[in-house]
Amino acid sequence: MTSQDGPSSRPLKELEDSAPTAASAPAPHSLPLDATRLLPEEQGRLDPVAATGRSWPLRLLLAGSGLLVGGLLTLLAEDLLNRALDGGSYLAWIGIAGLFLVTLGLLGGFVREWRGLASLDRLREARRQAERAEAEDQPAAAQAVVDDLIKLYRGRGDMEWALRGLEEKQQGGPAPASLLLVAERELLQPLDSRAQTAAIAAVRRAAMITAISPFALLDMVVSLAIGLGLLRRIARIYGGRPGWLGAWRLLRLSLAQVIASGALDLADDSIGDLIGAGVASRLSRRAGVGLLNGLLTARIAAAAMDLCRPFPWAQKPPSARGLLRRALTDLFYSGSR
Repeated sequence: MTSQDGPSSRPLKELEDSAPTAASAPAPHSLPLDATRLLPEEQGRLDPVAATGRSWPLRLLLAGSGLLVGGLLTLLAEDLLNRALDGGSYLAWIGIAGLFLVTLGLLGGFVREWRGLASLDRLREARRQAERAEAEDQPAAAQAVVDDLIKLYRGRGDMEWALRGLEEKQQGGPAPASLLLVAERELLQPLDSRAQTAAIAAVRRAAMITAISPFALLDMVVSLAIGLGLLRRIARIYGGRPGWLGAWRLLRLSLAQVIASGALDLADDSIGDLIGAGVASRLSRRAGVGLLNGLLTARIAAAAMDLCRPFPWAQKPPSARGLLRRALTDLFYSGSR
């Protein structure tokens, strides 16, 4: 924990507020107009999702591994088929049936993971289109963005009332400048509340389990499982369908955004400022590790919400400290009852 003596004794809130975090980054509404008209290569440098598409060594590795596994499976299938045809053994036919089911499962998993990655790209593309439409202030572009949102959420039972409300508001003929705000209020703000609720529950679980767990390896496994599950849930809330590969990709992008913002460097100061430096100094080691783990989970959740949200933030996005504060408040409130 941060000591109160020496240069580090200046107000911790100034340190926290002076460091840009993933959750407190300026909303796209506050960006200058020129920032939305970057060249494609400049957008690739700023957008972590676009930058990941240039990892050609990883593509070669995956392609080579796929060919190797496919070749081995083909040789195995050929050997089993030859044995079944030559010897007439029914055991070989059972092996062929099992190999067929395994191959079918692998193909189904590959298709599912590919569709999951494509769904994440679709959310990011919707975000870029919304930012461009807001910057250009053209009625046709704004209507196209709203139509894409309706198409994205049509067919979801939990979005029927929201879609119906948006259609009623559209019949009133809102101004082009307010059409995007109406769409965000009707469709995305309820999803924001659900994503924050899921993030708070995950932060609370991560902090509690880490605080009572006696093994560091168990802490890592539990934190990773909670983080991946949370990222998948957040992406599904906003309309994505990521599998485990999509969750890993989203985790990598969220961590990259958190590290790039320098948020991890102020983790101790954030805890001390949040619950008080005196209380933080009296916490046990395990309790302190639990709070730090909860803060890291909250930062990843805030970054994932920003990455998955298919629309720019009209208001200030949720902060990691706010998520952790609500998680601790709910924990203490439930424990005092």
